[in-house]
Amino acid sequence: MIISHKHRYIFLHCRKTAGSSISVSLARDLGPDDLMLSALSETMAEGIAIPQRVTQAARDQLKTQPLFQDTSKRLALWGLGSEKARQHAIKKLALQYYRDKLDEPQPQHSYASSIAREFPREWAEYSKFCVVRNPWTKTVSDYFWRIKNSANPPDFAEFVAAIERGDSLGDIVRVRYHDNWPLYTIDNEIIADEVVRFEDLVPGLTAACARLNIPFDGWLPRAKGNHRPKSGKKADPLSFYTPELRDTVGRLYEKEIETFGYTFGPTSA
Repeated sequence: MIISHKHRYIFLHCRKTAGSSISVSLARDLGPDDLMLSALSETMAEGIAIPQRVTQAARDQLKTQPLFQDTSKRLALWGLGSEKARQHAIKKLALQYYRDKLDEPQPQHSYASSIAREFPREWAEYSKFCVVRNPWTKTVSDYFWRIKNSANPPDFAEFVAAIERGDSLGDIVRVRYHDNWPLYTIDNEIIADEVVRFEDLVPGLTAACARLNIPFDGWLPRAKGNHRPKSGKKADPLSFYTPELRDTVGRLYEKEIETFGYTFGPTSA
């Protein structure tokens, strides 16, 4: 999630829609008072400075904790350690600060209603945009992202079944954030001024940013990825589906599928 006072926009970061790559790209032209919660590690790894407001949030979060707690993060923020440690401390503390402020477990993927409540003036005055993705391909992408560090990962069918019953599978499933619909809707009404399709990402994002007067030159680093097979049968995300799994995902994301006319079929995504 990004709130840019400099350019008067709010980027609503839907999961598995290249949101981290978009955030890194947009970070190049943020002002010091802008709020950026998405892709902090990836942005700093590219050598791009994050807004001063984020660093200040990390410092403010540390002030709320007893002196003997988080010693390593405290030393890192004071510059007594590696640059990597400093960056890690900034990310962890800033996200904790806004986790509490927004009452969101993952503030980088905050619900639209949470942002509207906490930032009412910006919500009323700024343009808002997001990216959506075919739920059938998004779910496969999410599966591989969530099992990337698992020693004993569930199979795809187990993953989908866990989503349906609200089971985190030990933090593999993002129970609150598996569905992007609440991230850009309030009371089932789309509140984004521009909705870009992942399947037409760069042209769609370029056009949307132009309409919203947001600087965007088409550069999108590969901030995350390379977890799904790139060759063979499994390279096709639809190959993971049985008819039953297809129908389950169709039920889970019915609103998004109906709103954007997504279908279960060949895709370039």
